Amino acid sequence: MERKTINVGRDQQISCLVADHSDGRGELLLFCHGFPGLAFSWRHQLRYFARAGYVAVALDMRGYGDSSAPEDVADYSLDHIRDDLHAVLAHFGRSSAVFVGHDFGAPVVWNMALHEPESVVALVVLSVPYDFDYYGRRGLAPAQSTMPPTQQFSQVAQEHFLHAHYFQSPGVAERELDANCSRFLSRLFWSLSARGALLGSFASAPGTAGYLDVLPPAGMNLPWSWLSQADFAVYADMFSRTGFRGALNWYRVADINWQLNKRYVGQSIDVPVSFIAGSNDPVLTMSGEGALAFMAERVPGLEVRIVDGAGHWVQQEQAEEVNAEMRRFLQSVYSREKKNGR
Repeated sequence: MERKTINVGRDQQISCLVADHSDGRGELLLFCHGFPGLAFSWRHQLRYFARAGYVAVALDMRGYGDSSAPEDVADYSLDHIRDDLHAVLAHFGRSSAVFVGHDFGAPVVWNMALHEPESVVALVVLSVPYDFDYYGRRGLAPAQSTMPPTQQFSQVAQEHFLHAHYFQSPGVAERELDANCSRFLSRLFWSLSARGALLGSFASAPGTAGYLDVLPPAGMNLPWSWLSQADFAVYADMFSRTGFRGALNWYRVADINWQLNKRYVGQSIDVPVSFIAGSNDPVLTMSGEGALAFMAERVPGLEVRIVDGAGHWVQQEQAEEVNAEMRRFLQSVYSREKKNGR
């Protein structure tokens, strides 16, 4: 795979991985990862879809990997992230693409479809259902619907540990995680996988705990069926070099995004969407009862696939099934586009 660096203004750069089979003439797929991911998190999809004739491009999202990591938390808002996506589109000479998002990448691509659907051919969204923003307003009591996310996090942390609350104070999580990079990553990757038990760990830990006090050791040593020692080393080496500050700022911008996204309350997604999640993904549980039904109401062109035997890292844990589902969906999207003369 080829590494490209794209300027996005104000001395900021976005680093991308482009599958080396892409010849530049196919339909463009832009992959957006979440926490704690990298463009490398899409390695199985990049190779597969490049061989299938697509131009497959994965971003190191702002604050991650070889991309710029600005100091100001406000620079991580969804408005700024859209600017990054536009810079990538322009670099490849395109006005639109299929956007694929996982974890924090999911609200990024949901937002793209809300703000400017003309730039979005379709969405493939993994793990995080539609709800305006990462910590949205769906299903909240009236008193909570006017409560910014950080206040909601604080309330939860009075009962038990919540990572989103722990991450809010700059420097606190960095001191713990930067000094224990490999241990943290291996524990989190395991806890969020199909064989992990992240939510049970949260529920049994006090809100004042550190994250490594909460996460139990992985249930087995690497390699795992979906993550080799060499693949894990890519993450460990990169985060050991960069630290976690940029990645953690995606949590710290929650209140800003919450304010920005007020404009979208009640708005539907009008582009075709494939939603894919693992049957054992704790994010689906955290999303609450009714999340999938709410998404179906707001996303008329929705298709849902729940993948058995996968947790939060569904595109890595069950790569073949995810790739096949994505390809089937994309073929149907472009078949309709061609039929409609677009």
